[in-house]
Amino acid sequence: MKSSILLCCEHAAIQPTKRSRAKRKPIPTASEVKTFDYGWKMRKTMWDRLRARKVR
Repeated sequence: MKSSILLCCEHAAIQPTKRSRAKRKPIPTASEVKTFDYGWKMRKTMWDRLRARKVR
């Protein structure tokens, strides 16, 4: 059984947009991916508190 989208495309009821026909971007390598560490602020705060305790 074919999906309704596939049937529509076969019968040309819906024309694909220019965007969907565009060439896809290549997948970036691991070194090119930028990540955001959500736990960094919490760990930094913890380390700052530990450091402040040691100074006293």
